[in-house]
Amino acid sequence: MDPQLLRSIWPVFAAETREQIQAIGSKVLGLEQPASAREPDLLPSLKRVVHSLKGSAASLGLDDIERIVHAIEDGLSHVDVDQPISRGSVEAMLRGLSAIENALNRGDAGEQPVVEGVSALLKALGHEDTAAPTSDEAASAGPLGEDGLKALVALEAALSQLVSPKVEDRAGAVRAAVDQAHALRHSAEAVQADQVAALAEAAALGFTRMEEGGDAAGQAASEVAGALVDLRMALGVVEDAGAVREAEPVKPAPAPAAKPAARATAAPEGRSGTVDRAVRVSVKTLDSLALQVEHLVSGRSQQGRRTEGFRSLTDQAHEVLLHLERAASQLAMAGGGPALEPLRTGVGLMRTMQKRLLEHAKEAHRDGEQQSLVAQVIRDDLRDLRMVPASQVLEPLRRTVRETASRLGKEVTLELGGTDVRLDRRIVDALKDPLVHLVRNAIDHGLEMPAARKAAGKPETGRLSVRVEARGTRIGVIVEDDGAGLDPVRVRATAVRRGLMNQEAADKLSDTQAARLIFQPGFSTRDEVTSTSGRGVGLDVVLATAQRLQGSADVEYTPGKGTRFIVDLPLTLAAALGLLVRTGTAVTAIPSDTVKRVLRLDADDVGTVAGRVVARLDGEQLTFLSLAEAIGLPRMPLALESGRRQTAVLLSLGEERVLYAIDEVVGQQELVVRSLGKHLRDVTHLAGAAVLDDGRVVPVLNAPELLRAAKPDTRAAVGESKMPRILVCDDSLTTRFAMKSLLEIAGYPVVTASDGEEAWQVLERVHCHLVVSDWQMPRLDGVGLARRIKGHPMFRRTPIILVTSLDSNEDRAAGLEAGADGYLVKREVERGKLLELVRQLLPSSAA
Repeated sequence: MDPQLLRSIWPVFAAETREQIQAIGSKVLGLEQPASAREPDLLPSLKRVVHSLKGSAASLGLDDIERIVHAIEDGLSHVDVDQPISRGSVEAMLRGLSAIENALNRGDAGEQPVVEGVSALLKALGHEDTAAPTSDEAASAGPLGEDGLKALVALEAALSQLVSPKVEDRAGAVRAAVDQAHALRHSAEAVQADQVAALAEAAALGFTRMEEGGDAAGQAASEVAGALVDLRMALGVVEDAGAVREAEPVKPAPAPAAKPAARATAAPEGRSGTVDRAVRVSVKTLDSLALQVEHLVSGRSQQGRRTEGFRSLTDQAHEVLLHLERAASQLAMAGGGPALEPLRTGVGLMRTMQKRLLEHAKEAHRDGEQQSLVAQVIRDDLRDLRMVPASQVLEPLRRTVRETASRLGKEVTLELGGTDVRLDRRIVDALKDPLVHLVRNAIDHGLEMPAARKAAGKPETGRLSVRVEARGTRIGVIVEDDGAGLDPVRVRATAVRRGLMNQEAADKLSDTQAARLIFQPGFSTRDEVTSTSGRGVGLDVVLATAQRLQGSADVEYTPGKGTRFIVDLPLTLAAALGLLVRTGTAVTAIPSDTVKRVLRLDADDVGTVAGRVVARLDGEQLTFLSLAEAIGLPRMPLALESGRRQTAVLLSLGEERVLYAIDEVVGQQELVVRSLGKHLRDVTHLAGAAVLDDGRVVPVLNAPELLRAAKPDTRAAVGESKMPRILVCDDSLTTRFAMKSLLEIAGYPVVTASDGEEAWQVLERVHCHLVVSDWQMPRLDGVGLARRIKGHPMFRRTPIILVTSLDSNEDRAAGLEAGADGYLVKREVERGKLLELVRQLLPSSAA
């Protein structure tokens, strides 16, 4: 087929084929059940889907796909309707479907949609590889022989030429195609191939109608394409009479029009006699429509502000009118005069203008409400268009489980739940790879071999559950197995062996922290590389995808009983309600479904526990952080520092709750979150950006990531896998460089500052675990820096060491009184005292 035509048809074909592959896979697995347990009409309906897919592939000249599907169709013809299908046949068919799906992925990427290993797949399906018959084979295939195949190829080439928008000699091309079709008809009549003759004549009539061009030509092209598909199969029937099956006559396959924009399908007619039709629309079109709706909503907001302007003018006019009437009354009481009458006239005109302003304000408000209603209806409809059942991502897992379990020699029962939950199509598409990784991981690493399960007192067949749970405006995707559970000892050892951390840091991890290491890139407990494991690519994809979709991923386990993976995601990526907050001069949006409360804290509510800042709320101690610091903005002084109450938002998701300090709540608005592109993909705390009603663009925060990063164990795990950072502050470049080099040789990352003020600015931007400071410095000296650090609720637990040439007892006492945790004379630095004191003050390396 002409490459340009194939590219135009490909999106529709690929989407339809994936749906057909999913249906075929599910129905093939259903054939394993006893006849009494199958759904009615299972085998005939399966054959219809397979036959339709074969016709579609043939119409586009996708020979590899057509041959695989034809082999599956041929295998189904030998299935006994009263007996379960053999295990080998099922596995061969599933492998063929997976190979077709891989070919579709190549086509999506702009490559040729070829199927790898066609010969091996055909052999497994019990079919010989007849991809490229020789001339002798074609000649001996039937009465038409090679001439019939050549004629078909010529007609297909003619159709590809005529559907192109630029045809130099359309009339000549049509005449050539018609002559070729008539020649084929005559050849078929000579050998009494009546079906071929009839289809050749139908193709000739269709080509004749294409000469005029326009819409009629497009419809005629569709008819010709259908005739050629049937002609291809009819030539096969003539050439191989044994392939004819009376129970399944050849039917015309649907063929794409010359310029398809969408594919309409009709559902079975309901009781009311009406037909519910569906149209396949590209995601790009939906995104464009969503953008236009947001422009409409933005315009409505601007109109709302203009309506408020009308009301303000009406109020002002009323005030002016009162002043004028008062002036007119006073003038009349004073005896009137020549100015009284013009004043009364002006009052009358002002009263008329006030009434007109009031009428305009009412009309503007009424029109605005109507526009708001229309915009909301369109928004809801667009959201519904994006929503698809979770079965679209869950059902294909049946094939994955079957193939993986068979390859590993394990018995697995898959349970699917929540298939009717409707999700955003973009979430469904993004979940495909992560779910495949989770399922393969559960079968390979989680579920034991049948003998091991039997020895442990378990059923030999492992249980794997994948379900989607609706949680208000969010969903939970749970993958759970009843295997041996995670082994944190083995996970720690693997992390050390693969260089993710040293042994000392690994030993300090709790079991929960160690379990989460499996989400690290490059992590795999397999020493050898297999087709399923050992490449170090897998669960990190799950976490990265969840974070990109404004969600999170976690793992739980029970030794000897199983492992559970939980992926938390929003229900939709379309418009969502957001809380607008200000930190400093920056306004950001937080998804409202994760904001539990907005409250004010007193200084007595905030304290420190085990080196972290917490706030008491409802009898519970919650982690308390600065939102500005968490998202990388310059840290602003908290209200608590000046004795005022501090505004905070309580973020909550499941059992996780964290308080973030903010300056002000700006408002609440429904937002459409847009991607920030690949350049900001790694900024995990950002979910995207949104345009406000007034035209401002604000970043939208990834609340699940903020909650995850604030976990004490998560923050500890991150820190323990790295050496703690130290701030060195000294106005002497030589001394500063010497201490920096000494600490870096010992493995500590170091940042520097030239005086106390610069050191404070560094602390506001960079999280440091310890401060080493000179005493005598310009602007802010070491004692002043120590007092400022110890007087701040966010930094008061940060150790500070004063290094100075002042060696009197009075100086040492003054330094310690200011809050210094250590005091060294500069000559002691060279003797190793500094490293010794640093290690004493940082006993847990990454705390």
